[in-house]
Amino acid sequence: MKKRIFALCLCFLLLLSIPAQADSSRFFRRSRYGSLISYENAQYDYALGVYGNFLMLTDTYTEALLANLREGLTEEDDEIYDLRIWYSPDYRYQFEVQVKEPTYDSFETEIAKAPEYLDLVKDGYAPESEVRQLHPGVMRETPAGTMLETALEYKQFSQDGASQRVTFVYYDIYLDDVEYCFSLYAFDGSYEAAQGMLDEIAQTIIFHPAMQI
Repeated sequence: MKKRIFALCLCFLLLLSIPAQADSSRFFRRSRYGSLISYENAQYDYALGVYGNFLMLTDTYTEALLANLREGLTEEDDEIYDLRIWYSPDYRYQFEVQVKEPTYDSFETEIAKAPEYLDLVKDGYAPESEVRQLHPGVMRETPAGTMLETALEYKQFSQDGASQRVTFVYYDIYLDDVEYCFSLYAFDGSYEAAQGMLDEIAQTIIFHPAMQI
């Protein structure tokens, strides 16, 4: 199978020029984006906290995006079951949860293949994007289990040629024959800020939340 992590790139078509800020600290994140507010997806058996000031795309819009994405999939691409998307009000961050068909036969294989992630997805990036993998894969401990972190950095261009640096970090885990991908995009932000924000969210993830009440 072929992994395909979906990037909406909705709000970033504006390619806003936003100065970098020291938003890797929890204090800054909470003061700017609010405390973590619980979101539960009963259909796909997970719950997590998302920053209260983040905006979630409506179900109608998300389903239309997902339907369009599915039309572009080939037999080699993993099937995508569900997609949820939030973005920060300043358009600097985008958070996604993707529930999909597992790429490999086991999570252990996913971990072993992590150093090759760039080779798996680089055809989806133009040469001028200068995409690079930031590390060969890092294991992250969360209350929901051990997850695999993967990270990329690339340039994104608008139609008028303006560009911005995008840092993409995601946590990955297999559960009940399903792969869950928790992704964060930082636009002209650092890897440290993106990883810190994603990890703070990941520490709130619960699977089968109804069973844990």
